[in-house]
Amino acid sequence: MCECYRVSKPSSGLVATAKRHVETGSDAAADPSDIIDAVVDSTAAALTDRGMGTLTAAFAIRRAVFVAEQGVDSSLEWDDAETEATHLLLVVNERSVGVARARQIDDSTVKAERVAVRRSARGEGWGRRLMDAVEAVGVDANASRCVLHAQQRVERFYDKLGYRTVSEPFEEAGIPHVKMERALSTR
Repeated sequence: MCECYRVSKPSSGLVATAKRHVETGSDAAADPSDIIDAVVDSTAAALTDRGMGTLTAAFAIRRAVFVAEQGVDSSLEWDDAETEATHLLLVVNERSVGVARARQIDDSTVKAERVAVRRSARGEGWGRRLMDAVEAVGVDANASRCVLHAQQRVERFYDKLGYRTVSEPFEEAGIPHVKMERALSTR
C-alpha cells in the first residue's frame, strides 16, 4: 500500500522539534540509510500522523540523502521556507521511502524542492509518484506551472516527466544544478 502524507505550512515550533528529533537520531546512526530508521524509531509520533511523525520522517530522509550521502552542509539543508511549504512523505507498506517539498512562489508557480528517495527504494518509480504529488499541490493552489532546481545528474529523470531545462548549469549547495519547468494541467 502506498500513500503520500502532507504537512502544510507547519508551525516554526513543529519544524524546530522535528529538526531536533532528526539531529538527535542522526547521531546514533553510523550509515546514511540507518538515519531514517533510527529517527523514525526514536519518535513517539506516528509516521502517518500528518504532523510531528510525518515531518520528522520527511526531515530524516532529507538528512540521510542530502547531508549524509551527498555531503551537503547541514546548515544549508534547513531554511526559512520550511514553514511556508507543504511537506510530502511517501509511505509504502508502513515504510517511509521518499520526500518532497512544494512551495508556492507566486500566484501561478509552485516550486518542487528537496525531492529525495531513500537509497534502498530508488529505481522503483517513487520519484515519479512524489512529483505527481508536488504537481497536485500546485494544481490545488491554481498554479499553472511547476519549477525546480534539478541536480544535473538527475536532469534526465525530470526531462522524462515533461520538464524542460531553462537555464545554464549553476552551483547550489556545492552541486551542479539546472532550472527546469513544466506547465501544469488544470482540473
